[in-house]
Amino acid sequence: MMAALWNIGALVLSALPAIARIAWDLRWHKALRQFALSSIREPHAEGEAPATRSVTLIVCTHNDLAALSSMWEAWRGQRFPQGWTAEWLVVDDGSTDGTAAWLQAQPAAPELTLLFHKKSAPGKKQALEAGIRAARHDSLVLTDADCTPAPQWAWSLASALAHADKGTDEERAHATPKWDVVLGTCLPDGGPTLLAFDALRVAFQYNGEAIIGEPYMGVGRSIAYRRSTWEACGGFDGHSDLTSGDDDLFVQDALCAGFNVGLAPCPTAATQVQSQPAPNARDGWNRKRRHLSTSGRYSRRSSVRLGLDAALDFTVVFAALYAPFGLLHRHVWIPAVLMALAGTVRAFTLSSFSRWWGDGALPMWRCMLWGPIRWTLLALATVQNAFTSSPTWTQRAPIRRS
Repeated sequence: MMAALWNIGALVLSALPAIARIAWDLRWHKALRQFALSSIREPHAEGEAPATRSVTLIVCTHNDLAALSSMWEAWRGQRFPQGWTAEWLVVDDGSTDGTAAWLQAQPAAPELTLLFHKKSAPGKKQALEAGIRAARHDSLVLTDADCTPAPQWAWSLASALAHADKGTDEERAHATPKWDVVLGTCLPDGGPTLLAFDALRVAFQYNGEAIIGEPYMGVGRSIAYRRSTWEACGGFDGHSDLTSGDDDLFVQDALCAGFNVGLAPCPTAATQVQSQPAPNARDGWNRKRRHLSTSGRYSRRSSVRLGLDAALDFTVVFAALYAPFGLLHRHVWIPAVLMALAGTVRAFTLSSFSRWWGDGALPMWRCMLWGPIRWTLLALATVQNAFTSSPTWTQRAPIRRS
């Protein structure tokens, strides 16, 4: 009797991680699908608030003239509904590749502001801070010089920012939810397959967590917030010792300060933004390590959820590999089948997300192939960061972009 109970209990325990993994992924999938169906709307749709809106678009650049000149037309060509006022602000962060001269040669326009910042530290936080303080308007939409936005990308983010002072109480009560910080999505336009898959997996995770009310990060390539929100969070002071963090750690600060963080409308062909891919695997690896270096500053709640999410993957694999030894229970095939099912569900949800948020569906077989490889490399990068001699190594790490 006791042996039978032990066998059943061990079987349940070994099956639970896979069941939890499947349920977690399907919860993201369902919420993101509903959000995608409900948020897609024609740009400049009827019902757009007639009140004048104002927004500043900011991009920082450092020795990135080729990328900047490539994205310039698309960035400057952002379109807004009638009644909106926009400023385009570019911060040259001490470039030495001719960027300053190129910018000064551009046609002068009252809505274009050029700011030349003397670079004194790696990263773009100081340049971005200078741009935020110099912006004419409170609402800010940010991207990077290596990104190419569609014509209504900036409007889709800016229109999702909170406007608590607009309209009557009844109108605000029935309005579409607005946010203090709006998280956009930016996926690479091609590049190494593994790096593109990693970007998709990260986007699926932070979009999935945000849509169920547990946001934890954003990307500086596509994000919007108010200068007043940024100032209330102390700017970037809380993580000024790190090169990275102007996006995800700012989101963490906003959450801790009680601000509402949510997703931008599901991107369409008119509102998406794509980034230039990492030129090679080495550059992508260094970027990944740099991004991982900020995770230690996340809130306890976010850290616990992310840790549990990562632990589920490990325990699903462990149960499937350990069960064949017969040390847990006699039904050794069940954890293996559940692991395969969990992998299939993950591939299905990622493929579906790539169809909704990207420009085409990533086949399920590719998701199943690259998933374990990414998981292994991510573990190696985490271990490598953990054994780096200095926790602020990113301050000295050579980086190409600002």
